[in-house]
Amino acid sequence: MIRDKDIEKEIIALEEKLQKIKDELEEIRESVPKGAKLRAFRHNYGFQYYVRRLGERNNGKYIKSRDIKLALVLAQIEYDEKLSEKLQEKIEVLMLCKECGMNSFFETVLEQMSPGKQVLVHPHFTSDKDFINQWSQQKYEGLPFKEGYPEYYTRKGLRVRSKSEVIIADILDELSIPFLYEKPLQLKKKTVHPDFTLLNIKERNEVYWEHFGMMDDRDYRDEALLKIREYEANGLYQHNSVIWTFESGKYPINTRDIRKMIKNLCDALGY
Repeated sequence: MIRDKDIEKEIIALEEKLQKIKDELEEIRESVPKGAKLRAFRHNYGFQYYVRRLGERNNGKYIKSRDIKLALVLAQIEYDEKLSEKLQEKIEVLMLCKECGMNSFFETVLEQMSPGKQVLVHPHFTSDKDFINQWSQQKYEGLPFKEGYPEYYTRKGLRVRSKSEVIIADILDELSIPFLYEKPLQLKKKTVHPDFTLLNIKERNEVYWEHFGMMDDRDYRDEALLKIREYEANGLYQHNSVIWTFESGKYPINTRDIRKMIKNLCDALGY
């Protein structure tokens, strides 16, 4: 399913690229004769190049090897002009898709039915908003806190296990990335409880975030590495299904970098 948000982002990216190409074209056109075109002919094992000026009908003037820069510029101009046309065509197609609302017609068809019939229908599409809401409301049993364990709470009142997890949770909330804390995940040989389970709304699957906060402790470090191996043995790899972050007493979590990373996650996960 093509998402309306993705269409909008693609349009913006293409418009930025198109404008950059147009700006470069305007600059390099000034370095060649107006209306000049490049002609190329195969010669032995290479090519010979000619520049044909506006109004000329013959092959044009031969470009000697010492003047090859002219051929390079003319070839680049031709390429940029053709690419600009294709980019403009694609932008126009995407604009039409945006105006039509690629996702909205699924909801429109359902809304046009009477309420009594709507409740009987199994929709073929769930909006991002409804999907996120359903995912966020799921019930599960997380890990209990042992008596006397230090109490750390996020701004929304969620109890977590460390100050670093408070930072991560608060930034996720601030950037409106939904997460579930210590939701059980069944692996082949055991059940684990990732610190944060995130929703990739683009793919509509889950991404797991494990923060390892005591890497200067040898036993903890060995357990952390074993846990990483267990994820990998289940086909869950970094940059695909799992996020690993680490810190030690000497090298604590860097709030600025974590914020940048989560901002990048917004786009990757579809928010």
